[in-house]
Amino acid sequence: MAIGTWFIAGLIVGFLANKLIVRTGEGLMRDFGLGVAGAALAGALFGAVSTPDASVINVFGLIVTLAGASAALVVYHTLYPHVRAG
Repeated sequence: MAIGTWFIAGLIVGFLANKLIVRTGEGLMRDFGLGVAGAALAGALFGAVSTPDASVINVFGLIVTLAGASAALVVYHTLYPHVRAG
């Protein structure tokens, strides 16, 4: 998949994770960065192990990219939980 797709998918997943996990809006830029990094890593790994035809934008590649971004955010927020007020 194209690097631009990884970037956009990472931003979307980072924003959604920030709203679902943190809920206060704190660390939005960090979540964007983690989402993009996870999406890029998953996309690069998928591209390395798949056929050249699979590296174009397709549904499976998008799912892999979204899963990588989500995994990066879940791992981070599991290892470094935030104390929630209330």
